Amino acid sequence: MVDKKLFTETFQYFDKSVIIEIIDIFINESPDRLNSLEQNINDGDFKMLRFNAHSLKGVVANFASQPAFEKVKSLERSAADFMETEGEGFNKDALLQDLTIIRGMIAEMITDLTEIKAQ
Repeated sequence: MVDKKLFTETFQYFDKSVIIEIIDIFINESPDRLNSLEQNINDGDFKMLRFNAHSLKGVVANFASQPAFEKVKSLERSAADFMETEGEGFNKDALLQDLTIIRGMIAEMITDLTEIKAQ
């Protein structure tokens, strides 16, 4: 899931301890970020869903995972659309399914990042 070549190019000038710290922060914060998204969907809180998806999108972008970036970007876009239309077409189950896919992608990223850390 993580493009290791691109990741290496992006972080080539960073000290290894800094890279490990950045990875650890991502790993430790991911469960709370994902749980917040789930809560936002369940509450129909499109403003916070957009905010939290945007935040996660930025973090995912740092780790060279284009598929995960695109999926989170789509969730953010959906939230923005729902904000503009006052929730018209909101399908909680579909968004929760998207979130399940995102959770899987984040889990794959964590596996890859754990391997990168060990190198």
